[in-house]
Amino acid sequence: MQDAIKHNQAIVEQFSRQAIPFAELPGHSQSMQLLIEMSGVSASDDVLDAACGPGLVACAFAPHARHVTGIDITPPMIEQAKARQKEKQLGNLSWQVGDILPLPFPDAHFSVVLTRYSFHHFINPAAVLAEMLRVCKPGGKVMVIDVVQSPEKAEAYDQLEKLRDPSHIHALTFPEIAAIVEASGLSNIKTAQY
Repeated sequence: MQDAIKHNQAIVEQFSRQAIPFAELPGHSQSMQLLIEMSGVSASDDVLDAACGPGLVACAFAPHARHVTGIDITPPMIEQAKARQKEKQLGNLSWQVGDILPLPFPDAHFSVVLTRYSFHHFINPAAVLAEMLRVCKPGGKVMVIDVVQSPEKAEAYDQLEKLRDPSHIHALTFPEIAAIVEASGLSNIKTAQY
């Protein structure tokens, strides 16, 4: 438990420093249309963006959804998300500062639950996926978008990434993410790369 608390502090420290530059990275917006299409999000959906960062995904989904909730452990990221919402004049979003283990939402609350570029920061990504499933309605959609490495590149990638970002834990390999998804009980699985 102490390791998780220390790690969460490292995430908050790292992303408090990165809140503005992270929000402005051009590569973050290039994949939005693919995510929206794969999700099948519609005006009847309530969406959760877990570890939402500066609200890039949440704000992209908002025009297509009934409501989008973003949660992140880093207060400056939530401030950036609120500013983005205001700039885009979106009314159907709400934000929460908080951890995702456990998610502070009731069972079967959202029809789309997603997280982007966060799994490599989690000590236990399988537990995070289980929480995402718990808050997703039966028949809903769960999406995990992250850097995934081939097994032969994973160790080198992790070493390099930890130099840049000390809150990085491990970029899952293709076999590791497949095992987590299979163990979760998810069905009708679709994958894409960009």
